[in-house]
Amino acid sequence: MSESNTKRAGRPRKHSDAQTKIKAWRAKQTGHRLDGYVDSKAHWRLKALAKAWECSLAGAVERLAVEADNKYSDILFPDEE
Repeated sequence: MSESNTKRAGRPRKHSDAQTKIKAWRAKQTGHRLDGYVDSKAHWRLKALAKAWECSLAGAVERLAVEADNKYSDILFPDEE
C-alpha cells in the first residue's frame, strides 16, 4: 500500500504560506505585548485584583495602568507653558 492511501486528508490550510499566516495574525492583534516578571507578593495582589474586577491578569494590569495615569497624569505629564 502506498503512503497516500493510508493517510487521511487533513484540515485545509487557511493560508498558502507562512508569510501570509504571520501577516494575518499581526493584523488581528489589537494591543502591544508586555513581558515581565513580578515577585510573589505582586503576583498575588494582581491575581486578587483580577478576581475582584472579574478580568484576566492582563486586564488587571491594564486597568491599574489606566487608573494610575488618571490619578498621576498631572505629575507624570506636566503642562508645558
